[in-house]
Amino acid sequence: MPIAESFTVAGVDGCKAGWLVAGAFVTRAGSEPADGVVYQAGDLRVAPTFAEVLSVTMECSLVCVDIPIGLTDGPPRECDLLARKMLSPFRASSVFPAPIRPCLAARDYTSATAISREVSGKALTKQSFAILAKIRQVDDLMTPELQNRVREIHPEVCFWSLNGNRPVEHNKKTPPGQLHRYRVLKEVFTCLDDVIGVAPARGCAMDDVLDAFVAAWTAGQAVLGKVITLPENPPRDTKGLRMEMVCPMR
Repeated sequence: MPIAESFTVAGVDGCKAGWLVAGAFVTRAGSEPADGVVYQAGDLRVAPTFAEVLSVTMECSLVCVDIPIGLTDGPPRECDLLARKMLSPFRASSVFPAPIRPCLAARDYTSATAISREVSGKALTKQSFAILAKIRQVDDLMTPELQNRVREIHPEVCFWSLNGNRPVEHNKKTPPGQLHRYRVLKEVFTCLDDVIGVAPARGCAMDDVLDAFVAAWTAGQAVLGKVITLPENPPRDTKGLRMEMVCPMR
């Protein structure tokens, strides 16, 4: 008699309306690595704050979120450098350098980049500043204990795995790029079309939906023990947070 194991996970991606949360229901028949695993796409919802994300995912075994968790005080994070190398040549530029922790005190780009230059010798990119408020939300709430349930991913690293350990060639904002990512997600999710068909229309885009679901798949793989981390032995920041990215393995 096969053993059935079921659990829920969530993937989270930042969007204009706040945070897009994709749920997934995972079932494994049996206790061996080769036993079948079924991922069923769950509901999509928008949470205005990260505090609400934590609230609505309280029952999930794991939550994976596309946001830097753990920040250095000066040098670049090793996980960012490794992810860029993994995604070369097509998607390396999608990994924005995480801001250094002192930048969290800044409220405008001029101040943030001045702090970054003074402390690290490098300006803060505009892409990194665009998500600084969201990074601040996460950092305010994140603890080493919470990081056992909420972990960082990068969607392009996750799609790298689904794409046969190759970076997806087309940008996620383009129709070919979205179609490619949708097709590889369809290989692992049931009910995906039903959920995408009723995705929130305001404040989030299709690439947000795809990124949230690949994060949910990664969370499930992590619960099943089918992931590695970038780097293998992640360092901790001054808050005790691991500076890592979860990389799923098929």
